[in-house]
Amino acid sequence: MYARELWPWALLGIGCGLVEGGTVAVLVKKGYAGLVAPHWVDFAVAVVSGAPALANISSFAWANLAHGRARVGVLARVQAAFALAVGLVALAPIAPGGLLLTLVVVIIARVLWAGILTVRAAVWSANYPRHVMARITSRIVMASSLGIALVALLAGWIVDLHARAARWLYLFAALCGLLAAFRYRAVRVRREYQLLAAEADSGLAASAFSLGVFRQILREDAAFRSYMFWMSLYGSGNLMMTAQLVVLFSDRLHLASLTQILLLTVVPLLLMPLFLPAWARLFDRGHIIEYRARQCWALVAAIALLTLGVMFRINWLLWPGAVLVGVSYAGANLGWNLGHNDFATPGRAQHYMGVHVTLTGVRGLIAPPLGMACYEWLEWRWPGSGATSLLLPLGLVTAGALGFVRMRNMARETSVRR
Repeated sequence: MYARELWPWALLGIGCGLVEGGTVAVLVKKGYAGLVAPHWVDFAVAVVSGAPALANISSFAWANLAHGRARVGVLARVQAAFALAVGLVALAPIAPGGLLLTLVVVIIARVLWAGILTVRAAVWSANYPRHVMARITSRIVMASSLGIALVALLAGWIVDLHARAARWLYLFAALCGLLAAFRYRAVRVRREYQLLAAEADSGLAASAFSLGVFRQILREDAAFRSYMFWMSLYGSGNLMMTAQLVVLFSDRLHLASLTQILLLTVVPLLLMPLFLPAWARLFDRGHIIEYRARQCWALVAAIALLTLGVMFRINWLLWPGAVLVGVSYAGANLGWNLGHNDFATPGRAQHYMGVHVTLTGVRGLIAPPLGMACYEWLEWRWPGSGATSLLLPLGLVTAGALGFVRMRNMARETSVRR
């Protein structure tokens, strides 16, 4: 199953790379500067940078759609729809109206990708045992990440040469995505009849995955509820950072588009394959809380370096900051995709993932515009002080990291008492 999944996810990574938050944010900033009022372009940057997270609000619908159905057929159809949505970005005119069309199409593409991630969680949990799950899925994530990084690098280079030519990459990505959907039909889910039977017996099959189910899981599972709270703080800081950095890189440091994409997308994603195996071994050794209490500090250090580099215009600090972002994202990717399995009972993994990604969507809706509003207010109140807005995401990420450590310590104390 691993061999059959590898190429489809690598090909889909090309399309995902072009609607990845950092990359598409740079393309929007570069492509529509001068055509639309600067503050509207900045808020558009916030929307597209948060779109990958924002779209996860749709997980309610996706989890309900896939519940009790054969996963491969659902995934292949959604993958094809995602590829077509990515291709539509190429039709957006270089005009004020094109900005709105780009925002709509990017959000649609990310909603479809959210569906892919939600349904994929059940496939992976069924096909790969827990003690090797992280190592196997990390290899699939590596292939996808390489596709995202390479197409982002190409996009940055093309934008600096000729901004309008970058749109043709979206048509190429659409073709690759359609090929991926065709090839994915060869994947099978091991013991799928058991998975569908477990879902039928879980008590959730009779009702849709709704706000009621969402609240039920959080109400009944105190540990998962606490985990989601600290993830909300940690994830909000992470989501705020990207939009702020795109604007600050352009308006304060005047970096080229290629340099921005290198820092925000390419360097972190190219480093993920190097660090994923080490994080996977750590993940496979224990509970997600133990894992998060260690993994989260890499992002705290990364945002601290980036904040110092931007505030004091020390450009070389941005590169070690980008490296640490890559180290952090390698570990965070495993935690995000697999961490809920340590709380979920059989037949409920997809619903726990639905809760997780829905809360991620709420963060995507609120955090990037809030971070951009903080930046715009500081620039309006004290011109030139907008860089200090980076202290907000730094504070949120640090608070989340401390929360994970607190959860780990409490779990250890409970274990000792027993």
